[in-house]
Amino acid sequence: MLEMMINNQTVRISSVSADMMLLTYLREQRGLKGTKEGCASGDCGACTVVMVDQDEHHALRYRQINACITPLHAVHGKQIMTVEFLKQDEQLHPVQQAIINRHGSQCGFCTPGFVMSLYALSKQNIRPKNPADFLAGNLCRCTGYGPLIEAAHDIVQTNPPDPLDAHQQTVRHWLTQVPPLQSEHYFMPETRQQLAQLRQTYPTAKLIAGGTDLSLEVTQRYQPLPRLIDVSKVDDLLTITESSDGWRLGAAIPMYRIHQFMQQHFPSTDEIIERLGSITIRHRATLGGSLGHASPIGDIAPLLISLNGQIEVDNGKQRIRYAPEDYITGYRQTRLQDDEWISAIHLPKMTEPQRHAIYKVSKRYEDDIATVVLALNFTFDDQRHISHCIIAAGGVAEKSVRLTALEALFIGQPLTQSLIRHVQTQVPQVIHPLSDIRGSAQYRIHLVQNLLQRYFFEYQSIAVQQEQTETQYSPIKTRLTYHA
Repeated sequence: MLEMMINNQTVRISSVSADMMLLTYLREQRGLKGTKEGCASGDCGACTVVMVDQDEHHALRYRQINACITPLHAVHGKQIMTVEFLKQDEQLHPVQQAIINRHGSQCGFCTPGFVMSLYALSKQNIRPKNPADFLAGNLCRCTGYGPLIEAAHDIVQTNPPDPLDAHQQTVRHWLTQVPPLQSEHYFMPETRQQLAQLRQTYPTAKLIAGGTDLSLEVTQRYQPLPRLIDVSKVDDLLTITESSDGWRLGAAIPMYRIHQFMQQHFPSTDEIIERLGSITIRHRATLGGSLGHASPIGDIAPLLISLNGQIEVDNGKQRIRYAPEDYITGYRQTRLQDDEWISAIHLPKMTEPQRHAIYKVSKRYEDDIATVVLALNFTFDDQRHISHCIIAAGGVAEKSVRLTALEALFIGQPLTQSLIRHVQTQVPQVIHPLSDIRGSAQYRIHLVQNLLQRYFFEYQSIAVQQEQTETQYSPIKTRLTYHA
């Protein structure tokens, strides 16, 4: 039995296919047509709804998600709020009124999605520094976004009361009473042992966590997914643990939580994760999902390569760790066997002499697939010579790769403009990318060359700042260090 709350009504469904998407059910079975289908891939945001559950402190948590790529079973035990619910007693919700006040709607097709993203914004206990971040997953062809961004700032500044809070106690009580999902086609294990048993019993079943990539098999390619194993509740895949030399990150932790962790411990990764989809996508996407599909233009694999990360693979009996460049064997091919799953990602702690950076070039700044990703991690000795370096790239081969031939040119050298120029001349001999809709092979080569130059400029800027600080404040010159 599948049970959810849609707006303020509890819904129980005895039988439904594993690959039915939430959007299809809302529109075709519930008649809630305010939630639109625009792209069927999680790009445009017309299908945005708000998902409500409880956090670890049992407080209600409001997150916008893309209904078009969220399997219906994945919202078992959760409340789904649609735009129809916001209007109460013929009165517009304050969020809807804020958009009207700023003249933020024209044709109206995208408006329900914007409304729901702004509603999620209004329910955040910690207000974001940039409210427009909550709109990054919504596209509009009419307004130019200015009025909608103004509405977002109005909502954060005025903090309007929410009439729907009157339903919160009912929702809290229901959330504690929902029984586990029971389905013959969609499984939600909660332990490592349960997951191992399901992998043995259903070796051809697809694993799913957020579904932000896998669901496109249904919505874009029209391929059936008759049986799914949802790993989003497996306890072993949901924790972050620290050891003396690093961290273990569970593979099913949503990317918005990974983003918070990385901001604290690996701040040089902030931009790349912020641009990994939109906040709407990051509410569902996971590290394990990205690595499981092994896209050659994925952002996560080059990032992990550059940080000396390892991918932990489990079968319920033993865990094996792979370097990302070894785990991914070819175009969307990995070492993962039918009885295995990605259980965690291991990241070592960075040391002070390291200087890490990762760059992404894409046609659209946010919520877009990369043309090229380049990640660099250099370690400097006391003489400011490069003692170790890692250069990883996505979008230049059939898989994310480590550019060892370029790395060798840096070892033992000071990082200078002349060295960068020399390495740039070698790039065409090292990478041989394809041409596609996102860029020609020559363009990708130029991007790698220019990103190497950018890294040098940023390194040089930090070195100058460090030297000025030492000259101004330190009577004794200390070793120059570079922080991630």
